[in-house]
Amino acid sequence: MKIILAGCEYVGTTTIANKLSAWKQDVMGEGFSLIHDHSKIPHTSGHPDDTTLEEQAQILALSPKLKEMYSRYHIYYHVHHYRGDDDLTVGFHIEESIYAQMYYGYGLPGEQYDRALINGQIESRIKQITDDPIIVVHMTASPEILVRRMSEMKDTPDHTNSLVKESDIPTILDRFREGVDRSSLGPKIKIDTSAGSPDDTLAELVEAIQPHLTDLDRQRIEKHGT
Repeated sequence: MKIILAGCEYVGTTTIANKLSAWKQDVMGEGFSLIHDHSKIPHTSGHPDDTTLEEQAQILALSPKLKEMYSRYHIYYHVHHYRGDDDLTVGFHIEESIYAQMYYGYGLPGEQYDRALINGQIESRIKQITDDPIIVVHMTASPEILVRRMSEMKDTPDHTNSLVKESDIPTILDRFREGVDRSSLGPKIKIDTSAGSPDDTLAELVEAIQPHLTDLDRQRIEKHGT
């Protein structure tokens, strides 16, 4: 099972990633060995641990050129995880390209490392590595809900140093829709988290991915259920 959860900050991608891994553990006897949730500068954490506030400040102080290199290298590194049986990634190249162009001053159209071109190269490489479906889950919510969540969560560790502005949320939502539409990976699933609990969202997602489970996924479910 290979899944990318893509959506504006505060739609719940991290929450659902953790719940999805727990669900996989329950039904297959094994969760995702790693959740790759480190595509947002400066929260490029998880290997080996979360970035401290001091480290986040150091990353943010990098020039656009160095931010671009840093992000591109770690994205290409993560492409090779698709050689395995499972992968769960939050945002990945879709998310990185949106925030790069809006806030970090690199990957712009016409530049050497234009993210539209880089993303195409990344997806071509993924499809060379695996024939498995790469389920792209477009997570979204209404701007009003996201503004409320931002107010409630902006000072929590997962959202320190976020550059997302309330006034930008409609644009970011549009950019994620465009990014998912443009992606050559798939199948694609859209999940709206405006209403309902995280458990409701998980149930909706689990139902939606059923037709796209691999033969190995189904074998593991059957074996674990016996």
